[in-house]
Amino acid sequence: MKCKICEMACDINKHSTGRCKTYQLDGDKIIQDPDSGYLGAFPVSIETIPMLHYYPAGKFLQVFSTGCNFQCPGCIARLLASRRSLGWPTLSPDQVIETALKLGCKGIVSTLNEPAANFYMFRELALKAKEKGLLVGCSSNCYFTEETIEELAQFVNFMNVGVKGHSDDAYRNCGVLSSKPVFRNIAKLHRMGVHVEVSAVYLKGNEDDVIQVARTLANISTSIPLQLMRFIPFGDAPITLEPSIGASERLCNSLHDHLEHVYLFNSPGTGLMHTYCPECGEIVTEREFYGPMGSRLLKPWSNYTCKCGHDIPVTGTGAIESFSESGFMGGYRISRAFGMVHAVLTCLGIPEEERMLEVWKEISSSEALMDIHHMIQNPTSYLEYIRLIADKAGVQEKGEDLITFISKRLELIEKIASENDGGSAYYCMGSPLFALNAGRMENNLVNFAGGQSINKLLQKEGKPGFNVEPGFINDNNPKTIFISGFLSRPLYEFYGLCKYYGIEADAVKQQRIYALPPSWDFGSPRWILGLLYIADKLYPGKLGIDVEQEANTFYWRYYGIYYSEAKPNRSFHRPSSGIWPKEVVRCTHA
Repeated sequence: MKCKICEMACDINKHSTGRCKTYQLDGDKIIQDPDSGYLGAFPVSIETIPMLHYYPAGKFLQVFSTGCNFQCPGCIARLLASRRSLGWPTLSPDQVIETALKLGCKGIVSTLNEPAANFYMFRELALKAKEKGLLVGCSSNCYFTEETIEELAQFVNFMNVGVKGHSDDAYRNCGVLSSKPVFRNIAKLHRMGVHVEVSAVYLKGNEDDVIQVARTLANISTSIPLQLMRFIPFGDAPITLEPSIGASERLCNSLHDHLEHVYLFNSPGTGLMHTYCPECGEIVTEREFYGPMGSRLLKPWSNYTCKCGHDIPVTGTGAIESFSESGFMGGYRISRAFGMVHAVLTCLGIPEEERMLEVWKEISSSEALMDIHHMIQNPTSYLEYIRLIADKAGVQEKGEDLITFISKRLELIEKIASENDGGSAYYCMGSPLFALNAGRMENNLVNFAGGQSINKLLQKEGKPGFNVEPGFINDNNPKTIFISGFLSRPLYEFYGLCKYYGIEADAVKQQRIYALPPSWDFGSPRWILGLLYIADKLYPGKLGIDVEQEANTFYWRYYGIYYSEAKPNRSFHRPSSGIWPKEVVRCTHA
């Protein structure tokens, strides 16, 4: 029987569960897999979904399951998008609604995996939620059939549509045929009164395609908010597809020629997350980077009329106080938590995703995740995190081997730090004005190496940091500046920003600004290489070892590939993009 939920039109029979792998044939009808359920339910701020013009700062319950009808390279939530039996306890729609009401949420939003894979379950959840006065929405690729979109528009209030591009080629890259159903459905949802915001992926080189997305949306309505998602290469995606923040800002600005409200994500420190009045150009409300695909308001937003009198199209009343998620919770940050567990397991010789999910099941309680969130922020406590993961995976001996390797390097750094003064240092992400939180691993690496992180003087916190004024940097005059290895910026752009903002610290004058290699300072045991790199920059010529040779040793020992051969991207667990998984058998742990 043909599935009528999405345009893939899979044939569901006793041998096939379709592209999503979540449906079954029951007599003469297609049903949801009886084992399906929601795997998590966490309260989040709506801006982390992300939705920017819908009940600003509202508290919603984020839910997710497994399965997707697309197969996108570099997917940020691939483990959930790919259907597999996780063996986790699941929540029924009734339990989700009970949780939302108990936590005082305005509504429920399905994210991370594609709701087309759980359509019948999502419909049941939505209809019951609306009976309780809750708002309902989702993030979706919107590849639904016309029949389904008609039904969907009857029970959802809002939707973030993830657009892969305008061309059919962009969609064929994700395993489907055409972009046309997506734009047809966006127009239908808009006409039927569903609040729609669109996220468009920007890969290096697809600028013209993104511009065509904006033009097509403008033909539907120029007031639809467009969220430009700077592509961050995870999975096997090469880092060459990642556009710089500067290039992304230029593209984002050009899209204002077509749409009234365009925002730039995955770009810490950018000013293009703010809402500007399309009439007079004044800032109406301000936001800052809040983790992958997320943002947060810097102050409550309840007046949607600019001083010039122009009304900004926003649905719903903004919250007086923003909800702040704890630890790994909120939007797509949970996917990074998966990656951090996977990163340790890979170094322990367990690259298989199935084993990672087995371990995750053992540590997925809110309390355990908060403990882990604290453990991974410090070099010494991270060793206990390795021990915990090794124990849950049943590979204690390999865990001790990794701990020993790291501990020997920590002893070397401690000795160097005791004999030298590393001076003041500043740690930022993507922009000189986006400071990483004082308690994060990156700043603790600087202090462990004998430097004095000026970030420790900051009292405010964000995720993973927050915007600061140029005066903070100038007043504290760091000798060295480090740029995060997770979300970075080319040095020529960075120095250009320092000049633009009037940052005249010694680090700028003496050209002592360094960008860490990808994932060498957070999220992976590779932070030990980042620590060596930091120490080498703080004490040029005094470390006594070759950092690149240390990297070759680490990569060969724990990944079975030399660092000099690797093509790293932003993944925490993968040492290289491309074909590396086929070569992991070379890992010897000798």
